[in-house]
Amino acid sequence: MFKLLTGPAGSGKTSYLLNESLKQLALGKRLWWIGLPSQRDSIYQRASAKGPLLGLEFLSQQQLYYRLLAREKKLKRLLKGTGRIALVGQALLNLHKELPSPGEARLFSYAIAEAKRFLVNPKQIPVQDEESERFKAIFQEYERLKAAQEEWDYDDFRTETYKLALAGSFQPEIDLIIVDGFRETGPLELGIYQALAKKVKVWLSLPSAPPGLKADLEFKEAYPNQIRVHHAPNPVFESRWVLRALKQDLAQGYDPLDLAVILPARQVKAFLSLADDYHLPIMDETPKALADTPAGALLINLLELADYPTASKLLAVPDLAPLANAALKQGIAGHEALNSLAKELGMGESYQTWLRDLEAPEEPLPWVNSTILPLIPEILGTMPASWATHRDLLLQRAKEASFIGHGGASFRAWWAGLIQESFTFDKPLGGVALLTHSLASGRRFKKAYLMHAVSGAYGMGEGEDYFIAEEFRGGLEQIFQTPGRLAKRFLGRDNLLFQELLKRADTLIISYPEADQGGPLKTEHALIQNSVNPLPLIPAGSPSELMGGSSYEADFAALDYKSIHIAKLMRFDECAFRYWAENTIPNEEEQLWHWQFIDRLRDYGHLSQARLELLKSDFPQAAMWLHEYSQLLQSLQFGVFLPEKGALRAKIDAANRSGSRASLYTFCAPEQIQDSEAAQDYLGRRWSELWAVGHLLENYQGRIREVDLWVWPILAAPLKAYEGIDYVWRRIKTRQADAQDSFERFSRGYSEAQPGFHCRSCRVFDVCRKGER
Repeated sequence: MFKLLTGPAGSGKTSYLLNESLKQLALGKRLWWIGLPSQRDSIYQRASAKGPLLGLEFLSQQQLYYRLLAREKKLKRLLKGTGRIALVGQALLNLHKELPSPGEARLFSYAIAEAKRFLVNPKQIPVQDEESERFKAIFQEYERLKAAQEEWDYDDFRTETYKLALAGSFQPEIDLIIVDGFRETGPLELGIYQALAKKVKVWLSLPSAPPGLKADLEFKEAYPNQIRVHHAPNPVFESRWVLRALKQDLAQGYDPLDLAVILPARQVKAFLSLADDYHLPIMDETPKALADTPAGALLINLLELADYPTASKLLAVPDLAPLANAALKQGIAGHEALNSLAKELGMGESYQTWLRDLEAPEEPLPWVNSTILPLIPEILGTMPASWATHRDLLLQRAKEASFIGHGGASFRAWWAGLIQESFTFDKPLGGVALLTHSLASGRRFKKAYLMHAVSGAYGMGEGEDYFIAEEFRGGLEQIFQTPGRLAKRFLGRDNLLFQELLKRADTLIISYPEADQGGPLKTEHALIQNSVNPLPLIPAGSPSELMGGSSYEADFAALDYKSIHIAKLMRFDECAFRYWAENTIPNEEEQLWHWQFIDRLRDYGHLSQARLELLKSDFPQAAMWLHEYSQLLQSLQFGVFLPEKGALRAKIDAANRSGSRASLYTFCAPEQIQDSEAAQDYLGRRWSELWAVGHLLENYQGRIREVDLWVWPILAAPLKAYEGIDYVWRRIKTRQADAQDSFERFSRGYSEAQPGFHCRSCRVFDVCRKGER
């Protein structure tokens, strides 16, 4: 007997079916409750609210298919979702003789899955252009390969169950089947339930009747619930308010399982990062991508390092951390640049060794087991209890990738691609449910918070298919009458979702931010139907929100407003706010070796033979250079201030004097400057050297008549930028005027930000209110 129950979300369909179930269970009957996996705990909790019971078993639709086919001994080995992508990749390779990307195979895989949901075989694919014809061919080749392996994908289990149901050759071992919690049903699922109804009683619950059917029992209206809508200035304020409200709810006696937070999937990580501060029992039910686990994220970085070396990927290898930090500081990536930087740091051999070790051989699986997977616990250290499970999943994805990517870059790309398609299903601890709109489907709470109700945040993602256009698809009436044609994509499913979201709780609190970092946000009008009010005040919920003590104030006591050297003054002139902030916030970045070397020279003041030998030992990269230029280096005075004392002075890397001629040297990074023209341009962008020349010629008249300026790249010969300096007096005077004007503002404690191109690399950008990027 088949019964159809319809009614809008929140109209009591689930409560009615639970009562019917309890009546049958009281008579000693057995029943299957078919729903979404996320509904399992909720159904068991509601069914057993009055005490223990026997005979109720919750199944997902896929589990129903397995159960029915297993009873008739008609099962085959399951081809999982990632396995299907790999097999589609093999089909693409067979037909086009060119290795596809995982993304291309994924596109075809999703299209194949959709076709099989509507009982469409390759011959029934409508061909209207080259891409649909290619899809038809790939679909056919995929089915051939799958049959040769004697495997079924998820959709095959549904199709075979449908055929079995139509044949009527099975007898379920239960008395009642209840199907509840779905927004819609497909023609194959409906056919299965109607066929099962010839053997046992079946209740199907939906918001509206499928085409061609009439409801046996119809609930007209939803039960009223209390809805309040609030606006927040930004997403962080909204999240913190919700977390405070949850803490207040728990303090007032709510059971954690009666509360829920519903928010878009892309907002989950940000919400959880704030939730740590509130010490709430949050039960995160959102699916966890294997790539988001520490092991998965590390492995993907290792796999991509050989092809796309960047600073962030280098950080995955502790041995290469100095190279990663240097690359991050200089903002470089790519093989050529990193090779050069590694040699400069004396890490060239180590870097190349790692690249070789991360290159997959032609037979990759032994390399996976012996080299790659053991690296993960070695690098991460203490591993969680889930590592054994995650290791097995990573190894399974490697085996699937090896079917198509036979070593080298192709295997690495496919292994990384399949890891990104994998999910782990670690059961969360009990607490306040954290859900996406899909996970909230078919569930009811006493109180729920629906967050980020802005345009585009929630929806069913309806969109035209890449392969089969909308005009070649059939309407639902036709699809349900005769399966074997793809259904239209644009069916207005978003309205069903919004109606459902509005009925997820007896008390529903809807909130939305008025703006985020991208600017003002538009509200989702289908959800914001009530009057909107600001968020009500709730007491602090975390230590960081307590008002005890004074607010943070930067300590400028150690800053010197009275003296500064010219190089720092130039940085101050570029942006006064950045200068003060950088001098307040400690800089813990590790310097590159050549800057450490230059700092050592400045600290020494002058070089003796003993100091030369010590430098050779501490900086072996520069040992040959120190030997070659030892005589000149020992003639120099390093870290010279001009004048020696004063409020405003220039700091020069090195200087010497011969009679009335002085020479000033400025060191730079290896290979940074190649010729005298570049050296002159380099000094032209600085203040210190030209200002110092003016100071020498004006204050030491008669004693110093000529000044030469040199730029000296470490590990290379010094390059003369200016000789005698006579012809650049106008530029010298400009530097003196700029410095004097900037020094006056500095002395007043001026601290306004000056936005500009320099904001792109500013390390205090996040605390600046005027910076631009």
